[in-house]
Amino acid sequence: MINLKFKVKNLYQNLHLKKTLQLIWQISPMQATVSLLFLLLENICWIGTMYTLKLLIDRLVNRPAVNNAAGITSAILLAGCVAILYGCVKSISAFLNEKQSAAVNNYIDKQIHQHTISLDYGCYEDPAYFDVLKRAREGGIDRPYAVVLSLHEIGKNITMLGSMGYILISIDWILLPLLCLFVAPLLVVRLNFSEKLYLWQRKHTGMDREASYLSTLITGDSSAKEIRSFSLGQHLLNKYCGIKGTLLEHQVEHSRQRTIVELISTVVTTVAFFAVTAYIIFGIMNGKTSVGDIAVFLVVFPQSFSVMQGLAGGISRLYQNNRYLSDVFALFDLKPVIESSVFTGFKEGKESNDFVVENLYFKYPHASDYVLENIHLSIPAGQIIGLVGLNGAGKSTLIKLLCRLYDPVEGMIRIGDKDIRELNINEYRSKISVVFQDFVKYNLTANENIRLGNIHAPTNTAEIKKAAEDAGAANYINNFPDQYDTILGRIFENGHEISVGQWQKLAIARAFYGKSQLIILDEATSSLDAIAEHELFVNIKQKLGGRSALVISHRLSTIQQADLIYVMGDKKIIEYGTHEILLQNNGTYAALYKS
Repeated sequence: MINLKFKVKNLYQNLHLKKTLQLIWQISPMQATVSLLFLLLENICWIGTMYTLKLLIDRLVNRPAVNNAAGITSAILLAGCVAILYGCVKSISAFLNEKQSAAVNNYIDKQIHQHTISLDYGCYEDPAYFDVLKRAREGGIDRPYAVVLSLHEIGKNITMLGSMGYILISIDWILLPLLCLFVAPLLVVRLNFSEKLYLWQRKHTGMDREASYLSTLITGDSSAKEIRSFSLGQHLLNKYCGIKGTLLEHQVEHSRQRTIVELISTVVTTVAFFAVTAYIIFGIMNGKTSVGDIAVFLVVFPQSFSVMQGLAGGISRLYQNNRYLSDVFALFDLKPVIESSVFTGFKEGKESNDFVVENLYFKYPHASDYVLENIHLSIPAGQIIGLVGLNGAGKSTLIKLLCRLYDPVEGMIRIGDKDIRELNINEYRSKISVVFQDFVKYNLTANENIRLGNIHAPTNTAEIKKAAEDAGAANYINNFPDQYDTILGRIFENGHEISVGQWQKLAIARAFYGKSQLIILDEATSSLDAIAEHELFVNIKQKLGGRSALVISHRLSTIQQADLIYVMGDKKIIEYGTHEILLQNNGTYAALYKS
């Protein structure tokens, strides 16, 4: 008994029915109300069809047709009208249900995308988050639609069963309890296996993600060259098929076990059903009820059994689909760790535009070791600051903190005299334009690619072209037939592929287009030739104005043009100064420069 209570409680908790109903109501209260009304109307019409059928049969039996032509004709017309009304209401109800389901699907899809935007960047460096996201995206594709259908099916079957129950109880009170008893084992079996399937798929999310990743490698354009150059295709395909084969074996075994149990359950309940049917028919043959009642029983009792089975199936599907939908709620329950201040706006001026890093310590979430220790760095307005160091020194991590993708464990980053944690996060980020090492290649027009650098401002074509010229991208853009309206990349029709260096110039143009106070170039010139890189830095120096620039590069011939250079090593700033001073100090920078 205790175990049964636990299972019932666990079933209710896993169902998330309250959340689901609130969500459906929130999307469109009017649509939900109209769908419910038509559901009730549909079942009222069904009761009407049963009643008019009984009325017609009783008139045929009780009085000869020749003496009651008008009564029989009216009964036929009434039955026909009710049947037409039932068919119309049923069709409208199905349409409304489909419309509501589509609206729920669309809403949840939008909310999933909206919520992922709001989460911290740190989530994207956590494998557990990708498991949650994958389950949520899969649960958010068809499950909301299926949940609405299941709710509609359950509501319809319950109201129909209530109508049928009244008719059956009037014939023999024991019929309805027996029907419930017949269907209960089937419901228990389906719920049990639905839970097992969900838990199995949850456990193997990582394997499924690995298969999806391998599929992307095999079919994607970014890996196509390397896969063919190293003849990796068959190796990756074998690995992919191995994982999919393992997953398929488990699914087939689960289906086999469920089918065996369902077959046994179905045989037992069907035999019991026909035994009861025989008992009732023999009872009716003794003349206890009218011929109309017999006709109604022969229609209603088998249909009641089908409705009970449909109800059991609906509850099982609702549980299964809602279980997957719970992964969507799990994603929605994730909250950003980095909090945004409500403070907006602060004094503009030379002093307030300085970016300063003070006594900064940082380690990644769930990590025990610090990756940055005691970092002190200043980026004065109007200056170019260089940042160099060996791979793994922490340069890119520092960039993430400057962009406030993470917050420091100790110390602070401030702009002027304001700790950036005291600023509105979106306003602060609007003051920074950054080109990451792994910048995005947007398969959009050249115009859009640049405009994304300041997407919230009105489009300024002149400024877009100026940014392209300053970044050295205008030369190749002007050679395209549609120039700035040319789609870049090969994913879409009429797209033009460009070189990595040209993509990089476009990313730099995007950073220039933004009206930011700080431009960060993280290895942003690695694919440019020496001449293009030199011209770019000349442009930055000439047109920087009151803005600042932080440049990370392994090409020290470029970095030497910076106003001040910081050298990172072993998680710390180990030296800083101008190019000349650092060479005189004969430290790490000098060693890197001479190597």
